[in-house]
Amino acid sequence: MTDWREAADESELPVPGNCDNTCKDALDRLWEYLDAELGPLDAATVRAHLTECDGCLEEYDVDLVVKTLVRRGCQEAAPPSLRLRIHEQLTVMRVTQD
Repeated sequence: MTDWREAADESELPVPGNCDNTCKDALDRLWEYLDAELGPLDAATVRAHLTECDGCLEEYDVDLVVKTLVRRGCQEAAPPSLRLRIHEQLTVMRVTQD
């Protein structure tokens, strides 16, 4: 199995700390994890990886601070058209990086 998201249950999850592709997988899903948008198995997998991988935990900490600062600085809601444009750009950026 190459992708931890395909695991049928927790017994099939990669061993935390065995960072072959698990770091990339965890970091690819980090914002979804921060936003509580992952299913239970994916969230448990990212959480387990973060407890064992200092590098990914540091990235999590940075992303959490950024998210907190953005939330604190943004008191107004963006217009729906702007939100859509930003979402589209982020999607394009994610696809081109993979």
